[in-house]
Amino acid sequence: MGTRAVGEASVVGPQSTLVLYDGNCALCQRSVRLLNALDRKGVLSYAPLTDEWRQAYPGGVVVWTPTEVYSGAEAVVQALRVTGKRGRMLAAWIAFTPGYKKMYRGVATHRYQIFGRAKQDLTSCPAPSSWRGRPLRFSQTPPLPQR
Repeated sequence: MGTRAVGEASVVGPQSTLVLYDGNCALCQRSVRLLNALDRKGVLSYAPLTDEWRQAYPGGVVVWTPTEVYSGAEAVVQALRVTGKRGRMLAAWIAFTPGYKKMYRGVATHRYQIFGRAKQDLTSCPAPSSWRGRPLRFSQTPPLPQR
C-alpha cells in the first residue's frame, strides 16, 4: 500500500501519531508494547483496526499522522521514527534492509500461523509492569479520512 496524503479538504488527522493495529494478533500486541516502551515522550496512541480500515489499508498495521496515512512496513518504520533516538535507529536499520517490505508482507500474511491469536485485546487488560509504568494510551478507532 504505502503512503497516502490526507488532502486539504479531508478530515483533519489526529493531533499526535495514531497506531492502528490488529487487536487479535499476538505479534501486533507485542509490537504495540515495544513501541510503548520506546515512546518515552508519549507521542503515540493506539486503537484496534476496524473492518473499514482493514479494507482500505490491508497491510496489517496503519499509522495515521496529522498529515499522512502509512500502512504495512512503512507504517512500522514511521511509528518507530517518532518514538525517539532508539526508535529512529531501529527504523533506519529496518528501512535500509533489502527486501524489508516483502519480508513484512510475508510475516503479516502468516502472522496467525506463526505467532497465534491473542487471548484478549490490549484495551481490556490492565497495564502490566512490562510496560515500564507507562500505560498505553488508547483512543477510539476514528473514521477513515476523506481521500
